[in-house]
Amino acid sequence: MQPLILALLASVFQAIQASQTIFSVHDDLLAFPQYEVVFSDSFISEVEASLIIEQASSAVHKSSPARSSNTNSVDLEKRTDSSQDSSSANYVFDPENETYELMYLNGDQHLCTIPVVDTPVKNDTSETRAAEQKELTRATDRGWELLQDLEGKCLYFMSGWWSYAFCYDDSITQFHQLPAQAGKPQLPPQPDPNTSQFVLGKAKRKDKEDGRDNAIEKATRERPRTELQIRGDTRYLVQKMEDGTTCDLTGKPRRVEVQFHCNPHVTDRIGYIKEVTTCSYVMVVYTPRLCSDVAFQPPKEIKANPITCRIIVPEEDIADRTELKLLDSAPEKADKEKPINIGGVILGAGKWINKEGQRMPVPANFGEDRTQQTVTEIIARAQSQADGGKVEAVSDEDLRKLDLDPKMIENLKKEVANMAKEKGWKIEVVDAPGQVREILGIVDGDDGDPEDDEEEEEEEEEEEEEEGSEEVLFKDEL
Repeated sequence: MQPLILALLASVFQAIQASQTIFSVHDDLLAFPQYEVVFSDSFISEVEASLIIEQASSAVHKSSPARSSNTNSVDLEKRTDSSQDSSSANYVFDPENETYELMYLNGDQHLCTIPVVDTPVKNDTSETRAAEQKELTRATDRGWELLQDLEGKCLYFMSGWWSYAFCYDDSITQFHQLPAQAGKPQLPPQPDPNTSQFVLGKAKRKDKEDGRDNAIEKATRERPRTELQIRGDTRYLVQKMEDGTTCDLTGKPRRVEVQFHCNPHVTDRIGYIKEVTTCSYVMVVYTPRLCSDVAFQPPKEIKANPITCRIIVPEEDIADRTELKLLDSAPEKADKEKPINIGGVILGAGKWINKEGQRMPVPANFGEDRTQQTVTEIIARAQSQADGGKVEAVSDEDLRKLDLDPKMIENLKKEVANMAKEKGWKIEVVDAPGQVREILGIVDGDDGDPEDDEEEEEEEEEEEEEEGSEEVLFKDEL
């Protein structure tokens, strides 16, 4: 729908005949439009629109009486002289930089403001043409000098089954790459000797002959056959390579056109290569080297000139329109979802967690196997007085490895010993997946004493450790 509207506007607005740049058949008007139509959310009254159109029409007649006006007039019978005076301060009238047109869209009348764009003066004198030709020659020579650093280097490009090797100012070869070994990328790619390879083109060299009719290569290399081409606002260097492997279909040698484009954001690399006709190829090479010369730099982005259109509203409907606009904007503010805050982090905010812009540290238990079974480890044990009362306990170093405080365990041993009196006891550490660590004090039971059949359970205060808290429990074993 939008491209159709743009096409209709292009036919309606007869005043649009200027552009910031000279039109080129290579320009993509859909990707780089000269004008952009913007339908504003605001509106304008009939009185103000009529006053703007009439004053714009009179300004055109005063500036050029012989030229017919391209603007349309609005016949609004409801407008009076008093309303004209009261409305004169509600708009900005700038006939030198803007023109005004009326259009109908879906039955509604709109007032469109079109910016006046000065047409660049094209100097087509012989002196100007000579200066342009001189600049093109200079840019071509300078571009060749900037590419000299590629001498002796080769660029590689893989595309499906085929691989390509471009050795600067030498040749371009098409071949099948040897399969790389597992875990060992093969750079540069090596041609498979069991398959055919083709030369797409060779760089031309000028040779001279000695007295014995033997060709001798010049010590000083001649500049290759290069030329500067212009497509729209883009300039690039072209080198044509010929005398490749004879084509089976045409019976002629293969040939390739190499285009060097400036791209300051990449290193020297082949952008793409394609066969435009049978055994005739085009290769595009992106290089930052040409960007040193302003002639090859990419054109600056030119924004489209905005054509702003506002709907025309009768005077008696302005109050209702204003109220309706306020009501339409109210639900947007009320229905706006509140951001979700989890632990001080706003989900979907698109911001770094901390001020330094660093990533969050990986948790210590990240990647642990959650399917593991419960682990129980005895850290202290004592025999009953009847069996000798021998006490065994792990060392302080082992306790620290278990992330336990030796002083805390020593106090627990004394408490459990006081509870057990002459009985045997032990202290166990129980680690269960997804559960809080438990430290159990267990006293040996006596079947002859019914009082020992009672289960006692105590829970001490949680000890704050670096990795979390611990829950300590004491139980009498039945």
